[in-house]
Amino acid sequence: MRRTLSLLSALVAVAGLTSGVAAAAAKTPKVLVIGLDGARFDKLMAADTPNVHALVQRGYASRSSLYGSGMAPTVSGPGWSTILTGVWPDKHKVKENSFAGNDLASHPSWLARAETANPALDTYAAVDWTPIGDKILRTGQDRKFVQNGDSAGYEKTDEQVAVDAEKHLKQDKADASFVYFGQTDEAGHGHGADSAQYEASLRTDDALIGRLLAAVDARANRAGEDWLIMISADHGHTASGGHGGDSPEERMTFVIAAGGAVPAGTPAVAPKIVDIAPTVLRHLGVAAPAVYDGYPLGAAPADVFDTATLKPRQDETGVPAGVLGWTHDAPGGWTVRNAAGMPAGVTEWQGWAFTTDDFWTRTAPGQQREANARARGVFAVADPDEWDDKGSPSSRGTFDSSLVSPGLDVSGKSTVDVSFVSHYRQEGTQRGALTASFDGGPEQNVLAYGPESGTANKGGDVLSVPTSASVKVPAGARSVKLTWRLYAAGNNWYWAVDAPRLTTR
Repeated sequence: MRRTLSLLSALVAVAGLTSGVAAAAAKTPKVLVIGLDGARFDKLMAADTPNVHALVQRGYASRSSLYGSGMAPTVSGPGWSTILTGVWPDKHKVKENSFAGNDLASHPSWLARAETANPALDTYAAVDWTPIGDKILRTGQDRKFVQNGDSAGYEKTDEQVAVDAEKHLKQDKADASFVYFGQTDEAGHGHGADSAQYEASLRTDDALIGRLLAAVDARANRAGEDWLIMISADHGHTASGGHGGDSPEERMTFVIAAGGAVPAGTPAVAPKIVDIAPTVLRHLGVAAPAVYDGYPLGAAPADVFDTATLKPRQDETGVPAGVLGWTHDAPGGWTVRNAAGMPAGVTEWQGWAFTTDDFWTRTAPGQQREANARARGVFAVADPDEWDDKGSPSSRGTFDSSLVSPGLDVSGKSTVDVSFVSHYRQEGTQRGALTASFDGGPEQNVLAYGPESGTANKGGDVLSVPTSASVKVPAGARSVKLTWRLYAAGNNWYWAVDAPRLTTR
């Protein structure tokens, strides 16, 4: 009898656990994204901002970097367009705060995409920078609360935004919401990011965030809801105030998230602000469009270059000593091969190197290295422009270096497909080539970069472009290696490559 009772008890317990799992899985997804205009991540985390810190402690947080010259200036129009559309400025074409020539009609906000996919969702936005409401969020919300902080003052209109958002978050269905506060940007312009006024504005932002979170927690069905909370910014500020340029402080942004399927902690590879839109849609059960440039947080594909072990500066004394950011030691079976007799120049760029955005862009700001926005983590760079800055090696010879992939088995296959992110600037006689070699045989041309244009060549600059090509496998071939070569270069520009993927079919 005791055994029968024990078995029944066990079944009841299992049923209870199963019921609990089902109940947890049945929680209704909700999203709140909060935008803090001009908020620098380092200043936000150093300030007395307990509500932000509490989200970070129970969720995900990482500094990130924007694009820069060559793609768009670090101003609000491109920044908020990128956060809300999930694509970089070269797609949505917002290049300034005038929004002239934009293609936002082709790239609606994630609120609009969610509304279109599921009209039953309750979508909402509250902002006090009117171009967000008039341009980026012109359609796609069930309700939109827009104030003009430029004329009324952002301290006043931020409060009005908070009051409306509190009411909405507490009482409405509130499936997907975006709330924007603008006063920190005004404090940055008026007083600089190192000022007491800027820090005070961040504390005010934190208090406003606390009110929104309290409204969420006060919901009647809070226990049955799964809330994803995200916070980000459109750009940073200089110490003395201002933005729009290419400095690390102006390009500084961040992603903070808690809830949903977002992994906890600080990621090894920093996210991009284009990741916010697909993360929101994933949580809402809406498929992200193929045009998106980002990935849901925690879902970006692995990249072998990110396993490289980086070193501090050697010749690049303009980079802070504490910034790890380069190596010639290729990871995961890749190799770097420099031509015999290639003259010695700056150590970090003596042939293909593996580096990061934070290190590489500091070497020579404002030369469109910052536009390499689609690269993540560690990427490969051949940079004869920086190589030539020590001893003028181009007066004694040319830059000629190759980055060679591991061998890929092609036995029984007909085609090799290769994809990568390419960020290439052209000058003079410099040339780039992607070639394939089967079983150690002759190099076959796949792609070419150089001064000529045409079907087989990419003439001129090719900035942060997803690139792909296919190569036919010769009969009987067993292995292939692909080579990225930059050559015939002196004091010219550079080629950056990231996320290479080789597959067969």
